[in-house]
Amino acid sequence: MRGIVAAIVMACLLIGAVAPGCQAAERKLLIVVIDAVSWHDLLANDVHAPALMRLAEEGAPGMMSVRAARGFRGEYATLGAGSRAASRMDPTTRVSVEANAFETRERVEGVAAAEAFAARTGYDVAGNAIVHLGIGELLRQNEEASYQLQLGLLGGTLARAGLRVACVGNADTAGVRRREAVAIIMDEHGLVPMGDVSGEMTARDPSLPYGVTGQTVRLAATVRRLAQVSDVIVLDTGETTRVEASAETMTATALSSARRRAIEKTDRLLADVIASLPRPAWSVLLLTPSLRSPQHDETFAALAPVIWWPAEPGRQVLASPSTRRPGLVVNTDVAPSVLAYFGLTAPTQMVGRPFEFRPSSGSGLDRLRADLVRQDAVEAARPQLVRAVAILAASALWLSALLLLIGERVPDGLRTLARALLLLALAAPAAMLLVARHPAPPPVMMGAVAGAAIVLAFLGGWLGRWRAGYVLPCLLLVALLVYDLVRGQQMLWWSPLSYSAAAGARFYGIGNEYGGALLGAAIITVAALLGENASAAARALFGVLCLGLAVLVGMPGYGANLGMSLAFAVAAAVLCLYLWRRRVGWRDAAGAVVLGLALVAAAMTAEYLRHGGETSHIGRWITSVRQEGWHAIVSVVARKLDMNLMLIRMSLWSDVALAALALLGVAVAVRPARLVGALQERFWLAPAVVSSAAGAAAAFALNDSGVVAAAMVLLYGVGSLAYVALERPAGQR
Repeated sequence: MRGIVAAIVMACLLIGAVAPGCQAAERKLLIVVIDAVSWHDLLANDVHAPALMRLAEEGAPGMMSVRAARGFRGEYATLGAGSRAASRMDPTTRVSVEANAFETRERVEGVAAAEAFAARTGYDVAGNAIVHLGIGELLRQNEEASYQLQLGLLGGTLARAGLRVACVGNADTAGVRRREAVAIIMDEHGLVPMGDVSGEMTARDPSLPYGVTGQTVRLAATVRRLAQVSDVIVLDTGETTRVEASAETMTATALSSARRRAIEKTDRLLADVIASLPRPAWSVLLLTPSLRSPQHDETFAALAPVIWWPAEPGRQVLASPSTRRPGLVVNTDVAPSVLAYFGLTAPTQMVGRPFEFRPSSGSGLDRLRADLVRQDAVEAARPQLVRAVAILAASALWLSALLLLIGERVPDGLRTLARALLLLALAAPAAMLLVARHPAPPPVMMGAVAGAAIVLAFLGGWLGRWRAGYVLPCLLLVALLVYDLVRGQQMLWWSPLSYSAAAGARFYGIGNEYGGALLGAAIITVAALLGENASAAARALFGVLCLGLAVLVGMPGYGANLGMSLAFAVAAAVLCLYLWRRRVGWRDAAGAVVLGLALVAAAMTAEYLRHGGETSHIGRWITSVRQEGWHAIVSVVARKLDMNLMLIRMSLWSDVALAALALLGVAVAVRPARLVGALQERFWLAPAVVSSAAGAAAAFALNDSGVVAAAMVLLYGVGSLAYVALERPAGQR
């Protein structure tokens, strides 16, 4: 009896020990690459793609930011590394180095690809089916990255976990090999164990402008065969990539027709492949690594199609902690998502996060259609609106500086014009937040922003009796931003002045544009609401509120912007020092800044200890510093310096910052009588401007796009100063 019981117990233990592994082994994944298309192409009314629509309806669709390392291709290598990689273009073929992959038996420069690979890398092919001859060049092109990057990390991690991977298909055109998909699943040495990406997967077709087409029957048969022995298969459907490669040789009508036929052929291949896969073991991840170029009459957001099929039960859309936005993911999320699907932990070099399935009130595809239209509209209006606001702000500040320099001889009409332009510039960010509450076509959006800014500027001037017109735009902006940060950031998602999801710089929290605006507006609002004889309790309350805003801007669940939080702490500390004592020395200022930074750092540390290193960029940075030491700090400093130098040369916001500094210099050097009188009448304005200048300097030093943040801070601080300095004397009102 004891023996039987012992045997049962041992069997249970063995079952428990192997169950997770069995479950992981039963999971299979097909990664389908349909490159160089947009959601608009797949959802077009004249495209018949039932298999694609089935995946989108039954699965979790989403939009994917496909940004690679700045200035280069590298989208496929990025997918395989889980971190942004670069791949330069071959000047002769105009094809990325990522494409340089071969089946081991193919001939390359007179020898087998396996021999060429061994000669170039020093690695033995050792029974692998596919080699990437460009791995050495890719490694050199990425060796100076200022962040952790390991090419081939996805394929290598899967192989070390005992999972079998394969790659099938190519996007070859006549005379040019295009096998970029290998970069998704290769290991760190550039090897793929199974599959076929050779020219045998294609056939000549002189009727096509690219001269080559995929052999649908052979591709499907190869996937069916590999499905019996592999766990992960990357299928490069190829046809849409070929169309994009030959786009310059076709008319717009022929190009549209060719793309439609390519999508429909791809759809038929997809239907055959999915029908042959054993269900439910196999899931499908469909993705577009890189977007096609828009035609001259097209404008769409640079966000690519992605679908995970099947999704969890219910109507779903894809999301990720990287974006915290339903329906939006990043290409660096793909590798961690694949690993998480098999129960594997993503290596620290992968900066992305696993996909999540977010519930949708209606069809996930319907939700995506609506978000796609809205995203297109925002991205179309963004350049014009941002450029207009920057030019308006710089013009208003330069004009104000000139008028202050000239002095009393300036006609009142010019003073009125300058003050009106300043009010419009101060009101524009709040106007763009208000307009973001509801979707609208680009022309309507631009008209609504202009109209709302004019109304806010007029109301501010009228309610402030044209003496404190700057107060209403500042107060409204602070109220809107605090409300939006607390209530889920819907306005920040869709404001044209906020971060661009398509550009991939930031996806949640408060960006540097609105972070700087909030800092400057909050400081000026405090100065306007405090009277000269404000009680100690009132001064203490406003000081606490300023420091509270600094914490809100940095909290991972709200502002999630550490650089702006620290800049806010610097400005708030300087202002609090003025609230505490009338005359401030350098030692006092330095002590206040250190204290403010310490308070914010304590709040961030508490958040990190509470939620761990995966809650935000802050937590992940602290984790990387603990793991890498000074290298993590140096890489962040290098990245920030590089970005700011680029923005100083290229961004219109650097013109705004320069104009504000010039105006501030005129005010300090010339000390116009009107300005001196206005500062005596508005007791807290001078401390507010000093605090804003300190916050702007900190924002410039602590943020990737510090020029933008500093310009927005100075716009509110120095712009408000100019507004009161250009006021009519008391006897002329």
